[in-house]
Amino acid sequence: LPCEIAVIDLAARTPEFVATSPLGKVPVLRDEDGTVVFDSTVIAEYLEDRYPEPKLLGSGVRERLSHRQFDELGDVSAEAAITLFMDKDSGSAAALAKATRLLGMALRELCTRIERGDVPKDFGLGHAAVISAVHYIELRLGEAAMQPYPAIKQWIAGFLDRKSVIGAPAPQL
Repeated sequence: LPCEIAVIDLAARTPEFVATSPLGKVPVLRDEDGTVVFDSTVIAEYLEDRYPEPKLLGSGVRERLSHRQFDELGDVSAEAAITLFMDKDSGSAAALAKATRLLGMALRELCTRIERGDVPKDFGLGHAAVISAVHYIELRLGEAAMQPYPAIKQWIAGFLDRKSVIGAPAPQL
């Protein structure tokens, strides 16, 4: 779908942005009809309902569940990496330990599922969430953070040449 991407300075959220995104988080989508949707998962489900092809969540109960579970594992991984990066110097030891534990749990579960072939069949939300999370982890925590999880890296390598992945906007640093 054609779209316009706006870069948001999360360190200086404007009142207009907060009025659009009530939690002050990204991503947020303003559809062509003015509908505002926030949270990546909610945005994906909205787009699936509004524009049913191509499918983001797959077909059938099992495939849709698999995408949702991979989405959640990707989200937890990314959120833990954000905590570890943003709070590394000023965060509490307990919060950093929890983020480290959650990141390891999510990545180990992804590895287990990938190794046994329990993955979403068709490219969609689950793949995008994991690819995004892994790239964020490597960007913020370094490539060494993913070394214990070669199955994840090998799995996503098969999708890196997709037009939708290549065309994804690079993070603004």
